[in-house]
Amino acid sequence: MSGFFVVAAISDLVSGNTGEEGPGVLAGIAVFFAIVGALGYRLASAKNPRSLAPSPEQRILALAKQMQGRVTLAEVVLHCQLETEQAHSHLREMVRKGLAELHLSDQGDEVFVFAGFIPETKETAKDPLD
Repeated sequence: MSGFFVVAAISDLVSGNTGEEGPGVLAGIAVFFAIVGALGYRLASAKNPRSLAPSPEQRILALAKQMQGRVTLAEVVLHCQLETEQAHSHLREMVRKGLAELHLSDQGDEVFVFAGFIPETKETAKDPLD
């Protein structure tokens, strides 16, 4: 829409049809709408990669949901495209925040349990006041 006003103002300036406004007003209108149009285009075409890409925590939670609430460090590294240290750090932080619990398998492997994604957890939930 700004482009229309810029073209109209410039054509009035070029044709000498300034009417009551005068050439200064038309030039100002042309500059104003040109700037507004350029900034609008920049805003519309700008992509914020941070908001488009899921965070490591979101990727880990999505994997935990897919795996029915139980994931290992190796699974997180493989499926979430994280380095081992990054994955381990994020998992430990999620345990610290209470999103997950750390369990050990019979073989001694760390298994991170996200109770909210275990089907039985939701089925057996009860009112805490009962």
